[in-house]
Amino acid sequence: MRDLLRPVPLGIYFLSFATGVVGALVLPTFSVFLAKELGVRPLLVGLPFTGLALASIGYNQWVGHWSDKLSDRRPLVAGFCGVGVLSCAIFALTREYWLVVFSAVALFSLGMVAYSQMLAYSLDYAERQLPLARIPLFNAIVRAQIAIAWVAGPPAGFLLASYFGFSTMYWVAAGLFVVVGLTSLKLLPKLPESDVSRPPPEQKAESHQTSAAPAPGRKSLVLCLVAFSLMWCVNNAYLIALPLHLDNNLGISPEWVGWIMGTAALLEVPVMLLAGVLGARINLMAMVRLAGVAGFILYAGVLFSSHLWQLFALQIFNAIFIGVLAGLGVSVIQALMPGRSGGASALYTNTTHVGNLLSSVQVALVADWFGYGAVFWVSLVIVALAMLAFLGVRFAPSERPSAPPAPGSAG
Repeated sequence: MRDLLRPVPLGIYFLSFATGVVGALVLPTFSVFLAKELGVRPLLVGLPFTGLALASIGYNQWVGHWSDKLSDRRPLVAGFCGVGVLSCAIFALTREYWLVVFSAVALFSLGMVAYSQMLAYSLDYAERQLPLARIPLFNAIVRAQIAIAWVAGPPAGFLLASYFGFSTMYWVAAGLFVVVGLTSLKLLPKLPESDVSRPPPEQKAESHQTSAAPAPGRKSLVLCLVAFSLMWCVNNAYLIALPLHLDNNLGISPEWVGWIMGTAALLEVPVMLLAGVLGARINLMAMVRLAGVAGFILYAGVLFSSHLWQLFALQIFNAIFIGVLAGLGVSVIQALMPGRSGGASALYTNTTHVGNLLSSVQVALVADWFGYGAVFWVSLVIVALAMLAFLGVRFAPSERPSAPPAPGSAG
């Protein structure tokens, strides 16, 4: 009972939130910075996002593998925050396009690995310091910080950029990196050494299940991975193109995009919780297909909206789309790969990176040729293709999808 009541260091929650805010400040406003402040064409707006996606895949794979061999992640978090400070300083001081691209791809994406390392630290903390009964709730709270960060981050970013300029906004982001880097060494406790020479019982059990598990339906797995990649593609294309679509085509100030995105993030939290509850009672594939329908309505609504209130109303569909996708998507992949939860989680995470890469190409080419509004027409087609792919997914009797252990655990 004493273990169950042991308090969790609040620094873990605060620093997870703070690193999430940095991304929520910089990423939604970055397309406006490139198009308006640097004055580049749509093709050159999409190019840095392509590099960001590729660099994120490489950095996360390499750093994730290497960092698992370290006994203390805290200096690593602080070091990556230092790189993030340098990238934001370059954003604030220069208006040379290729220097900005270099800073975004080589430096900012590496700086944001601090968030991945914060999540890794929280998993280490849970494994070494918490009783099993508390781990699901702890993980859910830590991962919920990113949703909460996106409630506050985008409105703050667009307000700072609109009223004080992009340079001020980037100095604020740099300051947040400094805060996270310095306080990570103070607020996060040093964790005791773990016995890495002997896998825990659950890992042994999983390894046994992996060798004994039947091979998943490869076609269904491939279709699922393609569909999730396409759905993450349209979501990221929405984040890149919406500010410029509103400004160029509807005459709505881009600062309103921050409030729109914050509203969606706020609604996503209860949707994720509700999805976790319903996932135990309703077929998960049916819920994921429902998310696709919500996404289709969202992008169609953006195309035909002419008033600000309509865009705010559409955020309920955005919340359903992302809340279900993020909350339950990994469970579908796990059902297709029984006994291989680690591999399933890695594959699902990679669909987000592939989606980000595809979206940057989508925005760069479509917006350059046809304008930012056309990005949403293409998104409608992509969502339809994802829905067709989901219709082809079939589960074996032993692969019945089940709900995740805690809402928000998909990462």
